[in-house]
Amino acid sequence: MPLELDGVSGARTLHRLIYASRQRLSPDEPLEETVDAIIRASIRNNRHVSVTGLLLAHDGWFMQALEGPRDAVMTTYGRILNDPRHAEPRLIVAAPAPSREFADWNMCARRMSPADDAILDALAQRDAFDPARLDERSALRLLKAVRGIQDRTAAAALT
Repeated sequence: MPLELDGVSGARTLHRLIYASRQRLSPDEPLEETVDAIIRASIRNNRHVSVTGLLLAHDGWFMQALEGPRDAVMTTYGRILNDPRHAEPRLIVAAPAPSREFADWNMCARRMSPADDAILDALAQRDAFDPARLDERSALRLLKAVRGIQDRTAAAALT
């Protein structure tokens, strides 16, 4: 699927951006409602600009991958930086990508349960979940594992 011309070389490129931010939520709006509102807006915005991705909400953090044309990904990230629900954003990676890892969703969210904590801790190789300290490889591995959990959960719901 053709994406967007790269301004330097003229080559068509796919861009991936992964970031982490602290959740800054209103005390009168539960996390589930906040994430649902983010996902509704993301689906509405992202489908028109070919951006796909996955949002992880866990333990006071958001961690998200965005994939698509560079300008669309960077514009989307700019909106996130201006969103008051995100604090202390940390860019983990923003670079060309060989293929989409999260192509199935204009945006998908996963709120991890306490039962999933062991998976996150093992993947992050830390005692506490802190995505801001992950490097590109670890962050992508973690989000791909979350994608796998999401896929299995969705498949189980269909049976």
